[in-house]
Amino acid sequence: MNIRSAYFFIGSIILGTFFGCAVPQQAQVVQNPVVTPKPDAPEISYNPSRQPATKTATISIEGEKTPITLKLYEEYKTLFTTYFPDQEFIAEGVSSGEGTGVKFIVNFDGSKNDRAYISVFFPNNVQTIEQLESFVNSKSGLIASNKWRVISQSSKVSYPWAKEKIDFRQGQEIIGTVYLGEQNGKVFYVINHYPAEYSDGFAPRADLILQNLQVSN
Repeated sequence: MNIRSAYFFIGSIILGTFFGCAVPQQAQVVQNPVVTPKPDAPEISYNPSRQPATKTATISIEGEKTPITLKLYEEYKTLFTTYFPDQEFIAEGVSSGEGTGVKFIVNFDGSKNDRAYISVFFPNNVQTIEQLESFVNSKSGLIASNKWRVISQSSKVSYPWAKEKIDFRQGQEIIGTVYLGEQNGKVFYVINHYPAEYSDGFAPRADLILQNLQVSN
């Protein structure tokens, strides 16, 4: 064997050894692939507590059950959310130096009545239920300034956030209730205010709004 043939034979052995080692490594990569996401791939998040935009409920008016569609109200979702029948109520939010809240005003058959509403309000500078009680019941408080006459008071309320309810009348036509609420470190009040003749239709709808009221953490 001459020198050139010897070099060729040795080079073939070296190359054969190199590729013989490389093939198993390539096979190993295929068996255990590493997937790198594309930098522009959208992130998909899932929030299990997300509330649906609408839901249905059933109310009973004069013994007759009626299905009703409710819409999620979340304009002030850092404070609270609820559901309301948006075909029959107009939601008007307010935020000022006094506090933040919303009025759900009756709009039965497209006829808005500002005297019939449910108001949910979180007053500023009121931190405890004791301060809220004073805000509502004092001589210059909410009830006195509106000239409402208290009919009854009770701490037995079906809503989990409500600590007290105060039933009132205003003249001969208007009746209503003030609820003192406290939940998740926030205090607030709710007012049901409506002409007595609205009772049959107003009360069950207002009850749905208050049942669905959730104070945010």
